Amino acid sequence: MKKPVIISVVGLLAVLLFLQYTQRKNAVPSGPDLPMPGQAAPAQPGGVPLPADAASYSAMSAQPAASGAEPAQFVRPLMQGGFTPPPVMAGKGPIPAILSNFANAPVCRDGKSLNDILSSHGRLWGYSATGPEAFYKNENDAVYALLAKYFSCQAVAADNPDMCNFLPGAQSGKENYFHSPNYQCVGPSTRVLFFAYAAGKYKSEQPCRKYLAGDNVSGASVPPEFCREAAKGFAWVCDKAGSSKARCRMAFPSSRDDCKNPECVENFQLYSALQDGSRAGCPKAYAGECGAFFSKSPAGCAGVLEKLGETYCQSLSNHLSSAERTSIDETNKKVREILKKR
Repeated sequence: MKKPVIISVVGLLAVLLFLQYTQRKNAVPSGPDLPMPGQAAPAQPGGVPLPADAASYSAMSAQPAASGAEPAQFVRPLMQGGFTPPPVMAGKGPIPAILSNFANAPVCRDGKSLNDILSSHGRLWGYSATGPEAFYKNENDAVYALLAKYFSCQAVAADNPDMCNFLPGAQSGKENYFHSPNYQCVGPSTRVLFFAYAAGKYKSEQPCRKYLAGDNVSGASVPPEFCREAAKGFAWVCDKAGSSKARCRMAFPSSRDDCKNPECVENFQLYSALQDGSRAGCPKAYAGECGAFFSKSPAGCAGVLEKLGETYCQSLSNHLSSAERTSIDETNKKVREILKKR
């Protein structure tokens, strides 16, 4: 490829990535504040393929948690891997069960399991759930965000982006995929693997192509050579950007001096941490994915699962109590009407 063409492509790509990443930073639904390690509000990384509309499918039945007079005691599951994601994204109905023992273990004191959470999607919680027991939007946002962080962590640990298929994409043609729960999962896992690739710590070009295939680079012709050259590092890529070098460094920072805003600083911290093999150096938003990348173990995802259980069960308890009160009110109303007729 001729050098002027490389320069123009890199420059245009850098500008589009930076501008559209910044525009979407405040657009993706936010989740709860999550503690370290591996528990952070969902980030909004760029460059993932826009998938087809989500398809609904039925969940496989999960074993119910044991019930008794005393609430089940939460014990953090030790087995966090060894399961296969669904072939297509979840739709509006129940999410398929995970065929692994840990997914049937209690994740909160109420005895609910991860499979209980997945199977109740679209009925008790989720953007399509309705009725007196259904979660409110802020509660749905919180559960979706935690599930996104959990499966994003699993995706990096297993080197399998299909782990994000447990979460739905856009629910209608009017919605933007980049606002969806699925993107909250695909985004951070893809970004970590792409930055690891550019840092020379990951061999496959696949994360680079996924990162560049979305609407971040709409209108830009990105040649196959870009990903091959990106493996040499951000500094090398931006040195070829000519007059667009400064804008390129804002999108692909290899030094803190390249940055003029917090998003760029976060990108630099992630890139340099992956270069140095420093889990502690990763930004908080990517702590879980970084830990999974360095360890290649899903054990670090258990903290997010515990937080998910607490959040889901608390919301479930609140809504069940509300439904009970509604039922009592309706019964009392009927009794009053009967008494009036006597």
